Amino acid sequence: MASDWAEEAERQARAITRDLAEVGRAKGFRVAYQKREARFALKAGTHQTYFSAHDYETPAGMDWLQLRIDILTTVKKGGGPHVSAAPEERLI
Repeated sequence: MASDWAEEAERQARAITRDLAEVGRAKGFRVAYQKREARFALKAGTHQTYFSAHDYETPAGMDWLQLRIDILTTVKKGGGPHVSAAPEERLI
């Protein structure tokens, strides 16, 4: 079960990266799922912003849509990713 969830998380991370490339504004950005920390990392160069998978867990399952919205909003704001002092915190 956990490995199925991790595989889905990795598929979602690749899909979000593809979405960022398709909008054209986000060249050089990529999203990776970090299994050990149970978080998604939005990366651009050496800068990273983290999105904890636990923040998107709902009683009905993972809220993939909200995760995509938050990542795309972060990129759209133009601030770009920032290094998080506390990796568990989501910076938006």
